[in-house]
Amino acid sequence: MSDPVVPNPAASLQRPRARWLEASIRATAEAAEAICALFEQAGQGGVVIEPEIVPGRDADEGTADPNGFTLLKTYLADDPGIKARREILESRISLLRAFDLAPMGELEWRWLDEDDWANAWKSHYAIQRLGRSWVIKPEWQEFTPEPGDIVLELDPGMAFGTGLHPTTQTVLICLEELVGNGSLAGLDILDLGTGSGILAVGAARLGATSILALDVDRIAVTAAAHNARLNGVSASITVEHGTIGEPLPGLDPVPGLLPVEAYDGVMANIVARVIGERASAIAQAVRHGGWLITSGIIVDRENEATDALVASGLQLVARHLRGDWVTQVWHRP
Repeated sequence: MSDPVVPNPAASLQRPRARWLEASIRATAEAAEAICALFEQAGQGGVVIEPEIVPGRDADEGTADPNGFTLLKTYLADDPGIKARREILESRISLLRAFDLAPMGELEWRWLDEDDWANAWKSHYAIQRLGRSWVIKPEWQEFTPEPGDIVLELDPGMAFGTGLHPTTQTVLICLEELVGNGSLAGLDILDLGTGSGILAVGAARLGATSILALDVDRIAVTAAAHNARLNGVSASITVEHGTIGEPLPGLDPVPGLLPVEAYDGVMANIVARVIGERASAIAQAVRHGGWLITSGIIVDRENEATDALVASGLQLVARHLRGDWVTQVWHRP
């Protein structure tokens, strides 16, 4: 173990405060997937996804409208390359608009200090109830659970997975259904594209004893590890920077490509394109007799994921549609 680093207060006072340029746009689900891909390429702080909230029974509770607009945000660091990244993002959003992809608002910009950047989304994040027993609680809010509640306490930071998005919510409900069949206790699970770690934490709270949570975004890895500790399940969850499978021709290199191992269950809440591209590796990661939950799939792109998974030997056993978003449950014979 190396010696601890002692901060220098004088140096901290002399260091200029970092700034971030926030890009935000409102869009329907049809456009959200394409915009998220652009934001992931141009931004340096992940993508924040904030579906519009329908008020719940209490003032502090609500749920997302799967048919409504979503507010998408990304953040550009104030460095010498910021002007070029902003121009690229503006031109690509204009191109999407020219193709009349789907209703979307104007691309808006604002400067944020680092502290504001880290907390900009918190005012939109409410306590939510899902399914029979899930309660998603922001770390900074007070809440008294009722008997039978399973509370997931989260600070997603800049990672995807606040629990607001219909895809995340439907995967949690599918996990509840699997528990009804007694199929999570003692299982080992892979969470591919873990984001904030919300699904990995949920699986651990339902009895899974060994969960590997992977993400290609280092910000997500940090957030997922924090949330595992926050919920007292870090002993069950291993968070790593990477993904599974082999490099794909013509695509940017992916960090941390890991050999495929077999798991009792796999969760892949990503997007249809990525699921389709990595279908073979995803199918290999499901042990014979095991299950796979795929989500993050917009209905118009569903075949990209479905056809590839069927060709890889998986059987579709359930399909859930919320607005324009699809979640699928698969079985490997």
